Amino acid sequence: MRNKNIIIVYLVVTLVFLSEVVLNFNQYSYAGYYTDKIIGWLWLALTIFIIIRLWKKKAIKVYFGLLVAGIILSILPMMLPFFALVSYFSTIDSYQRISLNNDYRIERYRPGALSKPQMAIYQQKGILEKRISKTPYVEILERVVQRPSIDIPSEEQKEPIQEAKFINANKDSIGIEYKIMNKKQIFYHQFTENSAEI
Repeated sequence: MRNKNIIIVYLVVTLVFLSEVVLNFNQYSYAGYYTDKIIGWLWLALTIFIIIRLWKKKAIKVYFGLLVAGIILSILPMMLPFFALVSYFSTIDSYQRISLNNDYRIERYRPGALSKPQMAIYQQKGILEKRISKTPYVEILERVVQRPSIDIPSEEQKEPIQEAKFINANKDSIGIEYKIMNKKQIFYHQFTENSAEI
């Protein structure tokens, strides 16, 4: 098969592949579960074949460079899930863990590299525990120090919780008295949907 014919076949397959990508962005795809998979793998196989067969041509080297650059750029945003995994398997973004009693504990943490600190409440159930509430830490800080977050310097926003005391719990919320920067205030955390019954 001549190079010109190979390129024409490749261009046709590339157009079909791109049309599949556009359809997917609009919640559509070609009929059949494996159709898009076959199109994708066919395009990938032909791409590798074209690059190997026509490597001496300058345009192919540029095309290869663009493909590699595209792959690298597509990986960069995926570092966020990587950091989430690091956070999951380590205590890097876990700032404080406080046991309230035998049933409840709280944890001040940052769920992701670009996320703001959160306060999670866990309820113990035998050998398991369930997260029953999650609240942005800044909301608790504002309530305790009686100032809007805009008036709290960033360094003070990193101040640790000095004390946390369980007050009460009902079917909708749990009350915890926090002491931060020598100030005390009770904060009621609303339970998340499908949280455990108290």
